[in-house]
Amino acid sequence: MNTQSKSTGRGRGVNASRRAAASMLAAIERGKTLDEARDKLDGLADNDRAFANAMVLSALRHYGEIEILLQPFMKRPIPGRSHLARALLYIGVAQIVYMQVAPHAAINETVGATGRREQPFRGLINAVLRRVAEAVPIAADPLASLPEWMINSWQAAYGETACAAIAENIQQLPALDLQFTSAAAMTEFTAAIQARNEASDSPARQHVLSADCLRLENAGAVEHLPFFADGTWWVQDIAASLAVRLFPVEAGDEVLDICAAPGGKTLQLAARGGRVTALDISASRMRRLQENLTRTKLEADCQTGDFLDWQPGRQWSHILLDAPCSATGTLRRHPDLKLHRRAGSGAYMAKQQADMLDKAAALTKAGGALMFCVCSLEPEEGEAAAAAFLQRNPRFQAAPLQAENLPAGFATAISAEGWLRTTPAMLPEAGGCDGFFAACFHKKADA
Repeated sequence: MNTQSKSTGRGRGVNASRRAAASMLAAIERGKTLDEARDKLDGLADNDRAFANAMVLSALRHYGEIEILLQPFMKRPIPGRSHLARALLYIGVAQIVYMQVAPHAAINETVGATGRREQPFRGLINAVLRRVAEAVPIAADPLASLPEWMINSWQAAYGETACAAIAENIQQLPALDLQFTSAAAMTEFTAAIQARNEASDSPARQHVLSADCLRLENAGAVEHLPFFADGTWWVQDIAASLAVRLFPVEAGDEVLDICAAPGGKTLQLAARGGRVTALDISASRMRRLQENLTRTKLEADCQTGDFLDWQPGRQWSHILLDAPCSATGTLRRHPDLKLHRRAGSGAYMAKQQADMLDKAAALTKAGGALMFCVCSLEPEEGEAAAAAFLQRNPRFQAAPLQAENLPAGFATAISAEGWLRTTPAMLPEAGGCDGFFAACFHKKADA
């Protein structure tokens, strides 16, 4: 199964790009996140950087499959201390099996990317990659690239068929979802893309997901898209946008957005006319949020701090808590999470979410609304966390979300309890979406 765009893998810096990709993959294996490990690509030309990034993403998406594929060709695994040699082998397999790179190019250039420390494994890498290239194609098994605990969790929550569909969709290269400040802005953007496509050998493909959300495939660099500087749109997966679409915020309402960065929901709330206070613990992520506010010409009061230690001295009529979570719903974009998450991660995060929810409840005005959301597929972080909150907080009652307020394709996303649940198996005709959960609660008026 080929889930990446075809590439010859040839050009300037091919050895450098493969060595950088191996360094990035090895860093992720040692615990760095995908974003943190991208510093290994510094110094590469744009094309080489893009190719290196694609190799790493392919290797991560098919990590478990690659492990199984390599077993018949190796008498013993490469020792754990030789991270880069093993990583070179993995990106070599990714090129041959999943990226349609010409085998001779993938083998020669990957072997050529070995350095002095990997020299003892140079012959092994060469021999194994050649045997992989000569082997009969192996049927794709997306479930093989998921940890067993994750499969068990998703099968229990969503059923075997849905779990298989989720596993298949998270291996696909995700498209780019753009949220617009208005339907008119999206119409103008669409026309500009169509005009650009007429002069391009590699046209972008457009899918209208809602009146103000457009999905782009083969979009290219975000900063080179039409009207980027004008700030009429921002990048945000359609699933992540649904919570705010369903939140009863009107122009002039005061809203507290907790764990706000990088800011998609803050921008949505501000675009609707909300008077937003945005809080996040990360100073660097808040700088990014402020940059997005400046570019889109929207306003919010941005504050940096740990919510559990924060003492604002006031309450809000509307609070949105996008709580820290295991983020397993974002595996399409962050396949490194398969290597970093462990069984029990959801239960650990649920405790922190409960503490944050209870504090958010205290900051909600009587008669106000509290929206809780996570980008996790684990029920203990979503459905179970929402139910437990209602049990602990008798002053709150569920405020069921309405399916008619959702874009087409999400009719089944509202549960019997009135909660939102999306999975990557939804929107299959358009390439799927992130996994997401949201529940809204109403605080009863003072007696």
